[in-house]
Amino acid sequence: MKTIFWKTLFGNALLLCAVLLIVFGFTSSGADVNDNKPKDVVNDKNQNERKTLEMVFALDTTGSMGGLIEGAKQRIWGIVNEVMQSESRPNVRIGLVAYRDLGDRYVTEVFPVTDNLDAVYTTLMDYRAEGGGDTPENVRRALADAVNKARWSQPSDRVAQVVFLVGDAPPHTDYQDEPDTKETAIEAKRKGMIVNAIQCGNISGTKEVWQEIAQYGGGRYFAIPQDSGVVTIVTPYDEKLGALSNQLGGTYIAFGRREAQAAAKARQSAAEEKIALAAAESAKAERAKNKAINSRSYAGDFLQDIENGSLKLEDVKPDELPEELRNLSPDERKQEIEKRQAQRRQIRAEIMQLSKDREDFIKKERAKSGVRNSFDSVVAEALKAQLAAKGFK
Repeated sequence: MKTIFWKTLFGNALLLCAVLLIVFGFTSSGADVNDNKPKDVVNDKNQNERKTLEMVFALDTTGSMGGLIEGAKQRIWGIVNEVMQSESRPNVRIGLVAYRDLGDRYVTEVFPVTDNLDAVYTTLMDYRAEGGGDTPENVRRALADAVNKARWSQPSDRVAQVVFLVGDAPPHTDYQDEPDTKETAIEAKRKGMIVNAIQCGNISGTKEVWQEIAQYGGGRYFAIPQDSGVVTIVTPYDEKLGALSNQLGGTYIAFGRREAQAAAKARQSAAEEKIALAAAESAKAERAKNKAINSRSYAGDFLQDIENGSLKLEDVKPDELPEELRNLSPDERKQEIEKRQAQRRQIRAEIMQLSKDREDFIKKERAKSGVRNSFDSVVAEALKAQLAAKGFK
């Protein structure tokens, strides 16, 4: 009897150990149990604690600048993504100054600095290379507007402010009512800005002025090909990333007064449609990544603002809640928000994995063709050095 008792006890003990091993041992070992749980890939630092890069691109949009404009459309998202993924993970705000000359449809068009990158990009998409005629352009007005009319934030040791003047022709020196480019560059530096000058092509008389602007603006001078030098590499991941970006955009929900919600939804829908129809696949792929890493991806988005901490659910008035959540009980509302945020995390995780595969593919392709001075490469080079000097890691 004793033998049977001890055998039974021993067998039960073994069974219990096996159960415990299955429950605790495998799950804590880091095996495949929770590997499919999406990770939060949004910027995880408090957005008010992060440093900020503000940059304004003053772009010559006359007839000879088609290659540069298209290159900027292709690579602006990639430039932003590189900055946002640096160690300090700064916020990024961008402004634009399109410039031509007297007698053209406009002399300058100023799009003020903003963190609404979709608004920046859809504005850039509308730029066309037209006008000009005589060689010089109104560079004087362009640089002055970039420095004085772009609605920069107040100077701070937490904000880096950088101008990129990009063009192929010298300024009109006979426009005596326009401020001299050297004086404007000096003014910019005095305000704490950095002015870089990027020359496209090799029109006589441009290099000397561009170098002077960079010198007195505390920035750098670069020479790139007339066509911008941007090389677009099509990858097998572009289309899927664009689709995921559309899917992520479809989770947008507005809040605030009814009229404000309707206007925000209309703006977001218009931007998504315009980009889906007209943007290059490579640009859509890089925009998708930005939507995954940028805690300010969408203007006026309820889920995003709850997630990044700039909005508290309990502070939202009942009549300003998103329509989709207004008629739910408090508990149901929280559950619905968690459900939608989980959906976003899953999409972002897919975007990040595909983006990594895409970047590996591009790296291999670029290794075959070699390095070429281009709009995106010189902007990245300047930003890396200038942000480091400003204390951005």
